[in-house]
Amino acid sequence: FTLLDPMSGSGTSKAAADRYQVRSLLYDLNPAPAYGKGNWNALKDEVEDSADLIFFHPPYHNMIQYSGNIWGNPHPDDLSRCENYSDFLEKLNHCIRKFFLALRKGGRLAILVGDMRLHGKFYSMQNDLMRMGDFESFLVKGQFNCVSDNRTYKKPFIPIVTEYALLLKKTDSFIIPFSIRQEGVFSVQNTDILALTWHHLIRMTMESIGGRGALKDLYALLKEHPKAKKNPHYQERIRATLYEHPDEYIPVSKGYFRLSYPVT
Repeated sequence: FTLLDPMSGSGTSKAAADRYQVRSLLYDLNPAPAYGKGNWNALKDEVEDSADLIFFHPPYHNMIQYSGNIWGNPHPDDLSRCENYSDFLEKLNHCIRKFFLALRKGGRLAILVGDMRLHGKFYSMQNDLMRMGDFESFLVKGQFNCVSDNRTYKKPFIPIVTEYALLLKKTDSFIIPFSIRQEGVFSVQNTDILALTWHHLIRMTMESIGGRGALKDLYALLKEHPKAKKNPHYQERIRATLYEHPDEYIPVSKGYFRLSYPVT
């Protein structure tokens, strides 16, 4: 049984492997790591070994920059020095593909990742990264010694207190199932989907004009919507919807309504 750690850092995986008398192979970008092969570039170098278990604990984007900070000089292929999260995710997925292909049949790729907040925006690595093989397990562990532990925040703040270990199994030598997150945007203003009701559409339209408006405004705004084009009696449908949901649409005057909640 062989354990491979391609970003071995301080060599914790070797200590764990030695405890259970498991053969371990350690790589790291650091030219002078505590253990194993140094100056190994995960983006450019080949994985020369095979393994039954590859333990991959990547940097959490740029939360801690390793090259030029923890060790040596800044390195252009250091995942902790990516230009942005998209660049980081692309390189992270490249590593996942490379490491998964280095597994022996029946082997497992364990990926330990966490969530992040950057400039007020939340990023979930475990949600965004590529999955290969059989998604066998999902383990949650406590996260300690975070930068946010020692900070005081003025606004309500939900701390990130967990990390996730994803276990991906290689069940076939050649056939590899995979999944990768795709993002997109659509506008409700010009899209009709099964989940979109007239109630949803009218409520969103009223939100877009400040939470109140006249029937004639709604007629004009929704006239070209695919839902209206399929319904020759769309004006009657708009009026009926307003009266069918009295808890949502409050009459202000004849032909004029407001939403029952403030629009920010």
